[in-house]
Amino acid sequence: MKNTKILFLLIGIFALTCILAGCGGGKQEGNSSSQLRNLKFVSGPTGTTWYSQASAFAGIASKELGLTVDVLTGSAISNVIQVENGKADLGLTFSSYLPAMTEGKVVAKIGDEEYFKEPVKNVRTLCNATTAAYVLLVSASSPYQTVSDLKDKPIKYVTYPVGFTGRYVPEKILEAHGITYESIKAAGGKVDFVGKYQEAIDLLAKGQADVVAYTMAVNAQAAALAELESQKEFRILKLDEEAIKKVTSELPLIVATVPKGLHKSIKEDTKVLADVTTWVVRADMPDETVAKILEAILKNMDTMAQVGNSEFKGFTAKDLIRLYGKGSQIPLHPGAEKFFKEKGAI
Repeated sequence: MKNTKILFLLIGIFALTCILAGCGGGKQEGNSSSQLRNLKFVSGPTGTTWYSQASAFAGIASKELGLTVDVLTGSAISNVIQVENGKADLGLTFSSYLPAMTEGKVVAKIGDEEYFKEPVKNVRTLCNATTAAYVLLVSASSPYQTVSDLKDKPIKYVTYPVGFTGRYVPEKILEAHGITYESIKAAGGKVDFVGKYQEAIDLLAKGQADVVAYTMAVNAQAAALAELESQKEFRILKLDEEAIKKVTSELPLIVATVPKGLHKSIKEDTKVLADVTTWVVRADMPDETVAKILEAILKNMDTMAQVGNSEFKGFTAKDLIRLYGKGSQIPLHPGAEKFFKEKGAI
């Protein structure tokens, strides 16, 4: 009997030890191995390059890390909010929004909600990815050649509601050239807002808009622009050098080139400002997890290019951190900083 009591006592002590140590197999907060079981990745609408690159990573993570990644739809603003609130582990945003997120500046107001009135606290930068160029388009028969030509002209300008990146950066570009929505209206012009990029292109095709804001890739044709060309050719308005310097001093954008011949309407290489897709993660994600994610991406860049976006082809560690140290940004995750330093990228 005495031996039986001792046996039960030992079993009880062992069970209690397992519970306290977390050896029962349940998910434990802060345990790096548990973090590698399942992650939520908020990206873009289905069919977009953002959704594709998140899906590409999900396949890589499953193969390389034994990790399940749930790819969810989202947007540049909502994704960061999801990560900030702990409802997602990874998300995609644009570099143009990083200063506002870091410093606490309102970039969108919807109803009573003011987004990024306060700086984000629980989000860190993981890496930089693909680019998206911002252009102001006119018909090829338009008298306007440069953005400055629009100043004090009664143009009909088409843009998007608050929260669209296709509105935010082009608005900054106009302002750098001395043009605002108010000045357009004062000159007898009009500013219209549409909910889809295709709507803006359709208005240009029908001659119901003089200038439209648009976002495009610099390495592949845009279906909407190819469709536009079946009706009329277009032109990208040229930027003033001083305006480029002004915008890039405020926002961490890059200067890119839309190459001649990308579309038949593009008759010469055209300098544009481009946003950089930025991957962000939870600030409390373990350094080990961050390093494994980055190593898996770097190791499988061909897959990222084939499934996600062809722009990834040939990407190196330096490409993945090419905005490092430029302007006001969400801090780099410590695990990412260590990783990129070990790779000699920073």
